Amino acid sequence: MPKKHKPKRLYQVWKGNNRFFCSGRLIFGPDVASLLISTLLIVVPTIMFCYQITAKIHNHDKLHDEVKINAQHPVLQFPVLIVTIIALISDLYFLFMTSSQDPGIVLRNARPPEVDEASDILTPSMEWINGQTPCMRVLRAKDVIVNGFAIKVKYCDTCMLYRPPRASHCSICNNCVQKFDHHCPWVGQCIGLRSYSLVYRWADHISPLLNRHKSDNL
Repeated sequence: MPKKHKPKRLYQVWKGNNRFFCSGRLIFGPDVASLLISTLLIVVPTIMFCYQITAKIHNHDKLHDEVKINAQHPVLQFPVLIVTIIALISDLYFLFMTSSQDPGIVLRNARPPEVDEASDILTPSMEWINGQTPCMRVLRAKDVIVNGFAIKVKYCDTCMLYRPPRASHCSICNNCVQKFDHHCPWVGQCIGLRSYSLVYRWADHISPLLNRHKSDNL
C-alpha cells in the first residue's frame, strides 16, 4: 500500500522572504536580527538606570550623614524602580509581538486571476499586461466599488492578485500587506493592518522609559 504523504503546511511552501518559528506560529521578517539590536538598545540603558537608582538607595544614608544634603528619601525611589521594570517588561513584550505577528499579509495566488467577462469594455483605469501564459491577459488596474465609491486597485505581478485598497507590496518581505505603512527596521517586520495596535502599545510603553532616562540625565 503506497504511503500517504502528509500535506505541507502553508509556512513550508511560503514564497515570501519571511522566517517562521514554532511550526509557523511565529512569522518574522528577513531582517529579524535587527530585533536583537533593538532589544539591546532598550535593555542596556534601562539596566544602567536601575543600577543608578539602586546605588542611590544604598548610598542615601551615607550621603545624608556626611554631606548633610537634603537628598530624596529612598522610599520614593522604589516606585520609580518598580515602574521602570514593569515598563521594560511590557515594552519588550509588545516589541516581540510586533515583530512576530502577521502584519496583514495578503496571501498570493498560485496562478493569475481569470479575465472577467465584463473587462471587454475598457474603462480609463484599465490597462492590459501580459500574463504568465501566452493566452492570458490581465488588467494592470481596474475599478472596484467600495461603499458606493469607485476605487482603483492595481495588479501585483509578484503575488498575482489585485491588491485590496491601501495595500502595497513590501520589497523586503516580498509580500502584499493590507494598509501597508512601512517596513520597520527596528522590529524587522512590516507595519500593516494587524500590527498598528501593537506598534502603538509599544510606543506607549517605551515613552516612559525614554522620559525617565532623559529626566535622570538632566
